[in-house]
Amino acid sequence: MKRIVLIILAAVVVFALVGEGVYGQLSAPVKRPNILMIVADDMNWDSPGCFGGGADDITPNIDKLASEGMRFLHAYVNVSICTPSRSAMLTGLYPHNNGAEGFQRIHPGTPTLPALLNEAGYMCGTVGKPLSQEEIFRWSVAYRWPGAGDEDRWGRDPAVYRVFCKRFFKMAKTAHQPFFLMASSHDPHHPFGKGRATREPNERAASSRAFRAEEVRLPGLLPDLPGVRKEFAAYCTSVRRLDDMAGAVLDELEKAGLAAETIVVFLSDHGMPFPGAKMNCYPDSVRTPLVIRWGGKVKRGAVDRSHMVSMIDLQPTLLEAVGLEPMKSDGRSFLPLLRGERQEGRDAIFAQFYHIHGKDALPMRSVIARDAAYVFNPWSNGERQFTRLGGPAFAAMVNAAENDPAMAARIKHLRLRTVEEFFDLSKDPNCLSNLIGSDDHKAQIEALRTKLRKWMAETRDPALEAFDKRDQPEALDQFVQDYRSAAQKVKDALRSYEKRKGYRF
Repeated sequence: MKRIVLIILAAVVVFALVGEGVYGQLSAPVKRPNILMIVADDMNWDSPGCFGGGADDITPNIDKLASEGMRFLHAYVNVSICTPSRSAMLTGLYPHNNGAEGFQRIHPGTPTLPALLNEAGYMCGTVGKPLSQEEIFRWSVAYRWPGAGDEDRWGRDPAVYRVFCKRFFKMAKTAHQPFFLMASSHDPHHPFGKGRATREPNERAASSRAFRAEEVRLPGLLPDLPGVRKEFAAYCTSVRRLDDMAGAVLDELEKAGLAAETIVVFLSDHGMPFPGAKMNCYPDSVRTPLVIRWGGKVKRGAVDRSHMVSMIDLQPTLLEAVGLEPMKSDGRSFLPLLRGERQEGRDAIFAQFYHIHGKDALPMRSVIARDAAYVFNPWSNGERQFTRLGGPAFAAMVNAAENDPAMAARIKHLRLRTVEEFFDLSKDPNCLSNLIGSDDHKAQIEALRTKLRKWMAETRDPALEAFDKRDQPEALDQFVQDYRSAAQKVKDALRSYEKRKGYRF
């Protein structure tokens, strides 16, 4: 009896000390939908079977997800490298406004999707390809790989994702919290198609299916050469392992009994690492295989064939979908499209490329409509080369160019570009023929120039002045030199931060 009295007295003392704070701690989270976001790394929009497919039976799990939700045939990310692309989709801000133009920090204090959901009572988790800056993303639970950052050996084992997700979903159910989980594969990023790693710690498994060169369907972007087919087959094997991962995560969601109350988003962070896709501003660089499943809200098997949606719009869309007020951003919600409605003003998207590590900056901008694309390359001066070309497929193209004038012209263009490019996507969806000098397209070219300039002015793009001086080679050269110098200073200034945090952007 004496012990019970002491416990009661202790409880009274605690209540007196914390007062009404006890009620705040015990208040139940608001019932909201969960969000599961599955992100591929370096996968072209048309690689999954439900978007055409690089081979038969390449993505059975993603195809099933698409049959249960909505596919968007004109969805695009904004930047064709990973860190800036993911930073844009989670902030709703273009890179020149959120700070992550290359592999660098988002501006401190910038609202991010997981941080905003965290404030609203969500348990937020991330597994796979890491998003650093914990102070920006505010993850509740983050997977930590036990190695030293060699992504050849991790982020490629579906079993690891299965175990993490099983525990994460159980934790969320136990806490009675809605959740946001970002499951990011390292596939099909290089290296392609390999099995287990040869050094510990090993978190790379064999794909459930390996594809042969004769089995694959080459996209229109790539020429049909033996060396190209061989590398693309290895890429398709990695796409299948990504699908294995997606299947494991979705299976654990179903087993946890949470699928019905979860918005599932699947997409890729940008196009595949082949010539003319990744690290560019063409449609194949930034088009993404967006699938959204939301039971009872999104019609099963729906396909949006006309609206152009940009992943700068993803943050405001998801916030509105779960009943939260979207933050001021560069994007706008496309929630009406998920309800099967029409939405005006979705006839073009804007893509950018800045730099990776500062001094290698190759600034580019583009505006992509359904039937045409215009690209601005201020770095192109007839001598400066696009250095991000390589791999077996490109080597095969270079060899073929020795006896093929058309291939030689393609290689030359990939290396040197022109300040302006224009493509008729109705006839040339893979941007193989630059028509910037065509008299037949003058009105279309001028309309896209005007659209791009308006966007650059509205978003305060630092390349606006260069765009206005696009016919002045000396001014463009000065812009590129100044931009490279400024970008390198930003990267240099990050070194102390990276050392303190224990990672490198």
